[in-house]
Amino acid sequence: MKNWMMLSCMLLILSGCGNAESVKTLAEPVPDQLLPAQSEGISLALIQDEFEGSPAVIPAIVRNNTDDPYEIGPFYHLEFYKQAQWYIITYSDAVFLLDPHYRDGGIPLEVHSEMAQEFSVENLGVTLCPGKYRLVKTITQRSPYHEITVAVPFTVY
Repeated sequence: MKNWMMLSCMLLILSGCGNAESVKTLAEPVPDQLLPAQSEGISLALIQDEFEGSPAVIPAIVRNNTDDPYEIGPFYHLEFYKQAQWYIITYSDAVFLLDPHYRDGGIPLEVHSEMAQEFSVENLGVTLCPGKYRLVKTITQRSPYHEITVAVPFTVY
């Protein structure tokens, strides 16, 4: 009986990423299917864009090549490519309770500077199954208020 339960648990764990459809997303695709990696002088780049298995973190660099200061925060979101469209991956709202600083702004991104960040997939409590994804980041300017959203694709094998 003990062996049967252990085998069942192992099969459940292994089947968690048995197909790409097991990634939970919103029902409707995102309205902005075309998000560039660079927009209005703000750019996002990944240190690594291919992962064997679900990564714990995704290292990225955000650059401000403008003459205006912006703000950046630790918040990113992930999208999954299925049925030839991008869909937002869902996760528990508990991440915002566990880290009240998990938001778009708060840290200065000075004029003509860059900042390295690590986006934690692990902290979201999701497992990325094999497929195509994109990391989406919004950078804000306080006065006048302005947002720029950039995204970069990556692959999980």
